[in-house]
Amino acid sequence: MINTHKRNILRKDYIALNVALYIDAFATMLFIFSVYFDAPTYFHLIFEYLIFVSMGILFLIIMRILSSKSEKRIIATFSIGIIGVGLIMIFGTKMDKVLAQSLLLVILLSRILIVDFRKVYPSKYIKSTVYLLFITETVRFITEGFITSDLLYHTFTDTWVSAFSFILRALSMVFIIILHDQLSINKNLAKTLDIQSSAKLLNQVFDQNPNVVILTNMKRQIIYANKQTINLTGYSEEELIGSTPSLLKSGLTPRKTYDELEKALRAGESWVGEFINRKKNGEIFTELSKIMTLKGVNGKPMFHLAIKNDITKEKAYLQELEYRSNHDDLTGLLRRQVFIQKLESNMGINHEHNHYFILMDIDEFKFINDNYGHLIGDDILIEFSSALKEVFDIRSYICRFGGDEFAVYLHDYEPEQVKLLIERLYQILSNHPIESISNEYRLRFSYGFTKIEIPVDFSKVYENSDKNLYEHKATKNNLRR
Repeated sequence: MINTHKRNILRKDYIALNVALYIDAFATMLFIFSVYFDAPTYFHLIFEYLIFVSMGILFLIIMRILSSKSEKRIIATFSIGIIGVGLIMIFGTKMDKVLAQSLLLVILLSRILIVDFRKVYPSKYIKSTVYLLFITETVRFITEGFITSDLLYHTFTDTWVSAFSFILRALSMVFIIILHDQLSINKNLAKTLDIQSSAKLLNQVFDQNPNVVILTNMKRQIIYANKQTINLTGYSEEELIGSTPSLLKSGLTPRKTYDELEKALRAGESWVGEFINRKKNGEIFTELSKIMTLKGVNGKPMFHLAIKNDITKEKAYLQELEYRSNHDDLTGLLRRQVFIQKLESNMGINHEHNHYFILMDIDEFKFINDNYGHLIGDDILIEFSSALKEVFDIRSYICRFGGDEFAVYLHDYEPEQVKLLIERLYQILSNHPIESISNEYRLRFSYGFTKIEIPVDFSKVYENSDKNLYEHKATKNNLRR
């Protein structure tokens, strides 16, 4: 759960600060006039008490902003302060001077002790301004306490003290104006945050998000992970918080992906990409991630936010579709168009190599289909394809052109090596009977191969190989006769 309490100053708090300060200024003006026109002492005390009340309200509001402690404790401290100062004003002349000053000191210390100095904000600028406002009001409290003591036990003549208090009041106004500049410009959001803390709101938004949400500090340490993160990865919140996202690394994501991510974040840009990560149980999964840098109101980067979506199933489905579009359904060999594209592409890259094209077909395949059925014919095609994959497994592409016609492209071979591979194919087929037909039946094939010249004209290459294939088939038929 997010527990950093990082938030901006709420518009409601800002307005309340202004109201309290205006009441304070009005009471001060009345106090100065009462002194100037030599009004009775009880008027001075009434206006001075009104100043203390307005300072108490300011204290209450500042505590709302600064403190994460119980609101009841804040109100209790405020009430004790108001009642305590009231008692001093009413019974001060009958009290011992030390007792009255001690009571003021206790009220001041109670205010200081209740402040939670661990509270943090999205900007050091905001934090410093709120603390300066608190310190200014604390000094004002001491100053007004001195004025009250002078009123009760002496004739108040030190107008410079009142002037100093007025200067402090003006300084408080400056700090409040500074805070105004830090307000959110989104009034609807500010209204929402007035009702509930931003931390609670973010927890609701992130936990109800169907995607994985991870928040890290600038050191890449995870400070928040929503429920979906825990459900997907298998790691507990305790295991995730304080660790880095590298906990999920599988080693399968290309280094280039991380380099592009670092480059985007350094430039202050959002990044979208895919990670191949590992769950706690070792299972590999793929996630589509959008990662961005979140900045404070002063423009300084504070967090990295990652919103991720598990696309493992979608990725597998797309890979299956891609495979089916590129490969023959029956044999798993390349389709014709894909084969030609790979041939032409590879020749463009490895133009210094020797390149060969072999065209083959299965002897007596029509006879097999007509006499044993198409299912047996399909088995024959699969058997022949398996033999081709076993022989032509390096620097080559294999294709089923259609029917019982197959093609092989090889590069970086010598002619003698190509002939040895063809001979090996003959040996594999001769040692493997087709039991669905007969234990004595062996597959035979005819072929024609051509050395491909650059620039490549595939139609001519195919035409030459087809011609050589039929010449080879005719030669075998003549030998049988």
